[in-house]
Amino acid sequence: MKTYGITIHKINEGEVDFHIENLKIKGFSIAQKVLSEDNCDSLIIQLENVYQGQEQRIGEEMLSKINELNIARMPFMENSVFFDLFLNDLVVEITEKIIGKAFQLHLQNGIINKPQKDHHQSSWHRDLPYQEWVISKPLAVNAFYCLSDFTANNGATYVLPYSHRSDNFPSSEFVKENEIQLIAPKGAIIFFDSMLYHRAGINSSEKVRYGVNNMFVVPIIKQQIDIATHFSQPENKQTFDTKTAQILGLNYQIPISVDDFRNNRLKK
Repeated sequence: MKTYGITIHKINEGEVDFHIENLKIKGFSIAQKVLSEDNCDSLIIQLENVYQGQEQRIGEEMLSKINELNIARMPFMENSVFFDLFLNDLVVEITEKIIGKAFQLHLQNGIINKPQKDHHQSSWHRDLPYQEWVISKPLAVNAFYCLSDFTANNGATYVLPYSHRSDNFPSSEFVKENEIQLIAPKGAIIFFDSMLYHRAGINSSEKVRYGVNNMFVVPIIKQQIDIATHFSQPENKQTFDTKTAQILGLNYQIPISVDDFRNNRLKK
């Protein structure tokens, strides 16, 4: 690469550094071929099973009323195979380098984009919604697994590059000129800063498009669902290794009393 008048030139030492650079500057990066096609196909079947169970418990009509159709929330709570997605080595390494070693899982959502159907996620949003400010260091990062090919025809995710650096949502003219669609193959991960504005496209194909979104946050941000308390209940209690316990938020539970607060500090 030829340059002129440049005294500082960043050199990446590998794939992770490249993704970190992308995330910091433009707000997103795509890692190719993280999952095999067979793995994706298996996860799709299991994701559908989780969603069907959730729909049966609350009802399709009620899900529609609260804009929850075709979203499988926290599938790992119902099928342990989904643990592998947020414990993936690449995901953990990138998360640590973006937001630091102290982080927890905020959410894991299975997104099911059906053909010719409007999805709640097709509206522009941040995954830290209602936050109209920016910060010097990221508070949250997403690892969105493409379980299907993400194509222009089936409504692949749109993003506004660099918008994680802007306080407010820009004008419609700016959006129209600068939005880009992230075309990604089955098995890829789309990493993005959670403050990046993004939306799902419209699925104009004849097949369902599947993805699983994992979002990680610094511990000062509460989890979407209290994962730590869920796994503290006797019926759900499991033994986790140190790293998994941290990611699930077991290390960051809020003390319920002054004595509890002080005893936790004594254990450190």
